[in-house]
Amino acid sequence: MTVSIPSHNHGWKSVGTGKLSTGFSFHPKLAEWLKTYTTIPNDAEVEILEVSCGEVSCPTEETMIVWKEPGEEFSSSSPSLETQNSNTTSNKDSLPIYRNFEFRISRKKENISKMDVDLSWKRFVEKSERE
Repeated sequence: MTVSIPSHNHGWKSVGTGKLSTGFSFHPKLAEWLKTYTTIPNDAEVEILEVSCGEVSCPTEETMIVWKEPGEEFSSSSPSLETQNSNTTSNKDSLPIYRNFEFRISRKKENISKMDVDLSWKRFVEKSERE
């Protein structure tokens, strides 16, 4: 029996952070399209990650957009942090809980089009509603 081992790795790499109000240096329209076609808050800190192995023969290229939004307040009557959704984070000095959100676009960051943002967001919303 032969076990197939990948010849290279695909990993996420952060390529930029910012707010929709300030935009991204690598794509002059991306922040505008995200404001228009998504419900990501303008003041949310947005991180752009990209996956690609760097090999010319490998077509894997994808961009992930990640941000946090405030969730429920943590109080002594709330369930313990261990029992809450694994996609939430909290700083012990502050009480708000934040939910992490991410959606993917199947293009390199500089090649993203308005239609890519719109269709990827609609797919993200549909998936979120099913969960």
